This record gives sequence, C-alpha cells and structure tokens, in this order.
Amino acid sequence: MGKMKGKLRNISEFVLEFFSPLKPVMVLLPFFVFFYSVVWQGLEKARLNRQIHERTATKEELKRKNDELKIGIVAYTSAERIETLYRRTYQFLPISLGNRTVTIELPPIPDLDSKEK
Repeated sequence: MGKMKGKLRNISEFVLEFFSPLKPVMVLLPFFVFFYSVVWQGLEKARLNRQIHERTATKEELKRKNDELKIGIVAYTSAERIETLYRRTYQFLPISLGNRTVTIELPPIPDLDSKEK
C-alpha cells in the first residue's frame, strides 16, 4: 500500500511539473476566449448588416421594376391604345358596342412592411 501511495504521489508531482509551464496559458485562456468571442461577434454583426443592406437595396430595385411593369401594363392595355390598334387593323371601321374593350386597373400590391409594423 505504501508503495502505491508513493507512485501516486510521484505521478501527481510529474503531472504538476509537466503542466506548470502551462499555468499562464490557463490563466489567460478565459481572456483569449472573451476577446475571440467579442471579435467574432463584431465580425458576424458586420456581415449581417452588410446582408441587410444588400437585401434592402435588392428589395428597392425589385419594387422599382414592379412599378415600371405596372406602368407598362397600364400603357399597353389602355383603352385609347387598343382602340387605335383596332382602328388601324380594321381600317377605321366604326366600333360597335360589342367590340369595345374595357380595361380594368390592377389593385395595388399590399406593402408587407406596413403590415409588420
């Protein structure tokens, strides 16, 4: 039994000797982890802000294109334009009531931002 306690003491002393140069690292490790997490958090925040900015710009561009398409639909389906095309196609024949084209205006697309607020 005494021999076993001596071996355990020798092993524990060996382990302490082996890890003693690492004591400063063990003391500084929490600070390194904290610093790394703060830097990582800052980088992640910057990346997410950049994505938000890019997606907002894309959203505005898509809204602009959508408005242009709506204007195009209204311009190409206006009663005056269709009537002019009809008169050109049928050599200025009078338009009967059955041949008159009625256009309807598309309802506006609801803005999702106003619903979220």
